Parts: sequence; C-alpha cells; structure tokens
Amino acid sequence: MVQSMTGYGRGAWEEKDFSFQIEIKTVNHRYAELALRLPRFLNPVENRIRKQLLGKISRGHADVFVTAVYTGTEGRQVKVDKGLAKAYHDSLKELAHLLGTSEEASRQDLFFIAGCGDVLVPEEGTVDLDRLWPGMEQAIKEALDRLLAMRKAEGEQLAADLEKRIGTIETQLGTIETRAPETVAEYRERISGQLRDLLQEAGAGPLDEGRVIQEAALYADRVNVTEETVRLRSHLRQFRQLLQKEEPVGRRMDFLVQEMNREANTIASKAGDARIIQTIVDMKSEIEKVREQIQNIQ
Repeated sequence: MVQSMTGYGRGAWEEKDFSFQIEIKTVNHRYAELALRLPRFLNPVENRIRKQLLGKISRGHADVFVTAVYTGTEGRQVKVDKGLAKAYHDSLKELAHLLGTSEEASRQDLFFIAGCGDVLVPEEGTVDLDRLWPGMEQAIKEALDRLLAMRKAEGEQLAADLEKRIGTIETQLGTIETRAPETVAEYRERISGQLRDLLQEAGAGPLDEGRVIQEAALYADRVNVTEETVRLRSHLRQFRQLLQKEEPVGRRMDFLVQEMNREANTIASKAGDARIIQTIVDMKSEIEKVREQIQNIQ
C-alpha cells in the first residue's frame, strides 16, 4: 500500500550519564531532503544518523531535531588559566601584606583562587560516541518506526480516496465509450448528406454512392476517439496497480495523471459532441483532484 510523505516520529534512549532524543517531522517534497539539527559534540556521528534516516526516507522533506546531554566525566578535561590564577595569587599576597598577615599560600587560598572567575575552565574533551552509538541507533529506529507507521496510516486513507476517484473516472470513461460510436455514425451520416448535396449542386451527374460513403468514412475517422479511450483506460489500470505497491510510486503516478489529462483533452477536441465534452469537463475535475492528492504520496 502507498505511503504518505507526511508524518511524525519520536525516539529516546538514556543511560546513567547520557540521554538522547530524536524527533522527525516529514512533509511532501519532490526529492529526499533532510534538515538535521544536533548538538555539536555529536558531529562525529552525523553521517551515521543521516544514513539511518535516508535509508527509510526516500522522498519528502524531513526536519530532524536531536537533543542530547552528556553528564559523565569520561573524556572531560579541565583547563587552568595560569595567568589568571597567578594574578589572583599575587593579589592575595598583596592583601596579606597590607593586612599584616602571613603571605604563605594555604590550601584554603587555592580553593578560593580555583573558584574565582574562569581560572578553571571545563572542556568537553572526547566522548566515546562509539560506545553510545548502539543506544542512539535504537532511538533513531524507534522514531523511524513511528514515523513510517503514521505515513502508512495516512497512505491508506489517501489510497481509499484515490480508488474512489479512479472509479468515478472509469464510469465517466464508460459513458464516453458508449456515446463515441454514436457520434462517429452521426458524423458519417451528416458528412454523407453534405457530400450528396454538394455533388448535386455541382451537377456532377450520377452519384457514386460507394465513393460518397468512403469519403464520409475518412472524415468521420477524425472524430473517432477509440485509441484515446483505450490508452486512458490503460492509464487508469496502471494507476490502480500502483496503489498496491509498497515502494515509492508518487512520481510514476504524477506521470500517469499527466497522460490522463492529455488523453482527456484530445478526446474533447476530437469528439465535437456536447455530451462527451461535458463528461470530459467533469472527468478533468476528478483528474485534478487526483493530481492534488498524489502530491503527498511518497
């Protein structure tokens, strides 16, 4: 069954010192387009995340939001601003001299200096993302599963609506197929009468009835739409088959709808019959609704 390009999925995973969450929102788009936002320290695994996502999202625009918090000490370092620390130390010595106390730095003084401003600056360092990747991958899979389930559910609703509209077009085509031979016969009879009148007015002598019928048939063939109706019915049959496919079919559907429109326009221009033209007007309205719906099919 076809899938919609609209959906949402969320996945999360955490352990004692790491939490990871991913949200995926997709909408219709002609190609596969991925907008990924993630914390800087996860940049080394960005390509892995993209590969996981694009393996399941073959068409549509996806906004992906990744939030992650690492609270462990693994890989973290603390940088000492030696210049700033010395400046604080010298200031303490100067203050001790001013107050007449001991200038010898105590452990308490060191703690005081460490707590001043940016003397001790924590750095992210290198987090072992390879160790954390299986958990992140699990969360990504969870989000994708939920996304695809939603896209499938909406795809089923779209397919049901399209089945109904294709059925309407088939009924309209049946009306045209019934009326078209009558139109050809009426046109042939009208042309035959006009040819007889012209020949008689021109004083062409005895009429060659066989020739009149032959010429009338040639003109009548101009309003014959059998080829167009056969091709249109074939397009409708192919469209129904695509509705049952699991793989992406949106682009093929778009092509078939263009061909349906082309055949409908040709039938209207050739037939020259009020009833057929009115049926074509109604048919083109349904085809346009089909075209609008398939814009959201993967």
